[in-house]
Amino acid sequence: MNMASSRINMKNYLRKLRHKRYVNAYLNDVRWEIINTVVSSSHTGFNEATDTHLENLGFLVRKYERRRRWLKL
Repeated sequence: MNMASSRINMKNYLRKLRHKRYVNAYLNDVRWEIINTVVSSSHTGFNEATDTHLENLGFLVRKYERRRRWLKL
């Protein structure tokens, strides 16, 4: 293995690590958004827009959980 290929491997490793951090941070943000939406809507009342928003956030959680599992491979 020469020096150029080890640099490429290190670049790929660091890129994957940055992406893992991004995915974890985004998942935390989405989960907090779900909690805040439910708490505020339970006080003010749920409506169709809130239901759609929560459903879309749920789809995002599924998407990024799947992506996080792929990154563990």
